[in-house]
Amino acid sequence: MTDPHLPALPATAPGLYRHYKGGWYEVVATARCSETLQGMTLYRPLYGAGLTDGALWVRPAAMFHETGLFGGKVQPRFMRHDPAQVALTDLPTARALIAHLRALAERHGGIVLDQALRAPPPEPTTCCGRGCNGCVWEGYYIALHHWRGDAIAFLQRSGAACAGCETGQLGHTLIL
Repeated sequence: MTDPHLPALPATAPGLYRHYKGGWYEVVATARCSETLQGMTLYRPLYGAGLTDGALWVRPAAMFHETGLFGGKVQPRFMRHDPAQVALTDLPTARALIAHLRALAERHGGIVLDQALRAPPPEPTTCCGRGCNGCVWEGYYIALHHWRGDAIAFLQRSGAACAGCETGQLGHTLIL
């Protein structure tokens, strides 16, 4: 129940976000600070230790919604991305996408995606770094594209993402 005397809570939609500097983040929820009543975005970084330690961070929600002059151009500080449409062209993006889909399954149904579906393709270890035509990385990103499609379809069919849906009720459309 919402107290009508509280200030509006600017919600940050759960999902996959990219910071204007390039880092990937997963927004989990929006909460209110008990001391300041300020809206806070609960998130985790999808790079470095954030990929494995499960640590959650908060930041004022206003910062997530902020648009400003960053990197010499006017742009949002954080831009939400549809995991189904993210271009798979670099390893940080691939790792962020995998972590986001795994966490979504775990948080919203206790599903271990690698067991319920299959593990994503392994990262190549044999690249020579010369930019060969038909490089192992091209095959990796193609395989990851197929895994992503299967993972998203599985999550939508399973109804596992109820807390990520528009209404928060089981069976509604998955909002990634």
